[in-house]
Amino acid sequence: MKVEVWVPTVLRSHVAGKSRIAARGSNVGQVLNSLTDLHPALRPYLFDDRGNLHRYVNVFRNDSNIRECEGLDTEVAEGDELRILPAVAGG
Repeated sequence: MKVEVWVPTVLRSHVAGKSRIAARGSNVGQVLNSLTDLHPALRPYLFDDRGNLHRYVNVFRNDSNIRECEGLDTEVAEGDELRILPAVAGG
């Protein structure tokens, strides 16, 4: 499946300034791995050493947070959009 991934401004320097990138996979994990294969500098900002999504990174498939679905195993369909949203903290 081909899925469009929206990259937040803070991570665009790792993907040649692109805001959207097409990547392939049948689930969120495969799509994100496909994305990081294309742009390896992005991998440490999304995944920990075990290949798990960092807890401060949220990913939405269309309007659903994947953490409330099947996580990285959440299936995607042709035309779906993934949005990467790093958590923001402050005080």
